[in-house]
Amino acid sequence: MKRFCKLIIILIVLLSLVGCNKNGDISQGKVEVFEEFYKSGSSDENYIELYKINDTIWVHTSYSIYNGYRVPSNGIVAISSNGLILVDTPWNNEQTRELLTLTKDVFKKDISIAIITHAHEDRIGGIDTLLENQVDVRSTSMTVKEAEKRGFNKPQPKLDSEPNFSVGNIDVEVFYPGEGHTVDNITVWFPQYKVLFGGCFIKSLDSKDKGNIEDANVQQWPYSVKNLLEKYPDAEVVIPGHGEWGSIDLIKHTLKLVSE
Repeated sequence: MKRFCKLIIILIVLLSLVGCNKNGDISQGKVEVFEEFYKSGSSDENYIELYKINDTIWVHTSYSIYNGYRVPSNGIVAISSNGLILVDTPWNNEQTRELLTLTKDVFKKDISIAIITHAHEDRIGGIDTLLENQVDVRSTSMTVKEAEKRGFNKPQPKLDSEPNFSVGNIDVEVFYPGEGHTVDNITVWFPQYKVLFGGCFIKSLDSKDKGNIEDANVQQWPYSVKNLLEKYPDAEVVIPGHGEWGSIDLIKHTLKLVSE
């Protein structure tokens, strides 16, 4: 009887451990985090995805055909106590309208400030929608100049004089590392969360080359990446303009690619 009771107790303990491990390996102190995910839109022309990084920082992803390939493009939505902070628009105005609707539905807040990290279509293509919705769209004077050259509406060059600012309870730091993917590429740092948005200046780990270098300064790019690495050695999450995000290894991988 005692042996039978022991077996029952062991069985109960094993079952409880199995139950815990549905949400992570509790016995080894590791808990698997399941990302929250939202999507909206009926086709790539207005399709948007939202991925959770943490309770404050989300990645928005949209798609477009570039050189015959369906290419994902990433930006940021950060939830502050004074509205949403948007980093880069999707590829076009329809996707941007969908993003505004989706974020309003999910977060119950409007976008109050947007940052444009350079003047390519995958960063600024939805600026008309933002301006129509009276969003404060900011960038640098270099991006204003490049936007005008490419026929886009212009953001305000407020980041020249105010690269560091707060929106409600969220601190934002904009950094110009130097020329690289473009003459005007900037990065965005959320110091409270150690999240760095590298934009197209930074490549994903599965990138095999520099990507689009039509407007790149390939000679300066390695030095600029070194500047970024020195500026944010404690970055815990690094988000590229295209592809999967990860650790500071993305910056190191980019340095290797652009140095070749």
